Amino acid sequence: MTVDEALAIVETVLDDDEQLNDVQELIFRQCWEGRPSYDEIANISKYDDEYIKSAGAKLWKLLSEAFDEKVKKNNLKSVLKRYLRRHQITLHRTQVVGVNLSGANLSGAKLSFANLSKSDSSLDLHGTVIADYNTVSDEIINDEEEHNQGILSKSEEHFYQWNDLRFRCEEEVKIAEALDRTSALFFPNSKARLTTPSGRQNQEPDFLIFHQGKWGILEILHPDTEKDETRDRLFASHGIRIIHYCDANRCTEEADRIVQEFLDILSQA
Repeated sequence: MTVDEALAIVETVLDDDEQLNDVQELIFRQCWEGRPSYDEIANISKYDDEYIKSAGAKLWKLLSEAFDEKVKKNNLKSVLKRYLRRHQITLHRTQVVGVNLSGANLSGAKLSFANLSKSDSSLDLHGTVIADYNTVSDEIINDEEEHNQGILSKSEEHFYQWNDLRFRCEEEVKIAEALDRTSALFFPNSKARLTTPSGRQNQEPDFLIFHQGKWGILEILHPDTEKDETRDRLFASHGIRIIHYCDANRCTEEADRIVQEFLDILSQA
């Protein structure tokens, strides 16, 4: 998916009065192309870094509400690809007509780039599979690929699979493995529905953990991400007051120590 295609999807999802402004589009384009640093974006634009940072925060909040899941600099492509995958049937049905297959019997056939919106109603399409493979074939997660216990597999959407669970980065997998070794109850990347100042919304913590009768959230802080204090206050207002951030660089080598530190904090709360 190109950045222009991604922006076209965003334009479709957002309401008319919520379309991206020039600065937000700039940030979107730069993050999509692999330049997520606000300082770097400021250096190649006419805006200062604080303005870019403020505009970026508003952009991610806007997109999170529009796509009904938390959008950050490091998961932007994944969110858009998930949206495309969820809506691919609808998108395919609105393709411009290019072929008239009136009267054809295509039972069991596979069609690429075919649009049948003007085809005759007598067309027999029993068992037909219609898809624009050029658009989506390299973006759909192969749910049939093997993911045995303890074996990590990576999809083309940069999802990682471990024990039938999906993760956005290798650091999350390391934390999940460490949590598993403690026998703790945990929910990775689970969406929560809660009340915000803007109404009911979904929020998605990295790890929701239950230990010794208490709930806590463990977040992985990447260099290009920031603490979401607004979201943290929302969880705290619902009784989840222990929210701990760990540096992503520590996760690979010190996952067990990070998890133990968090469980100690949770048990003493």
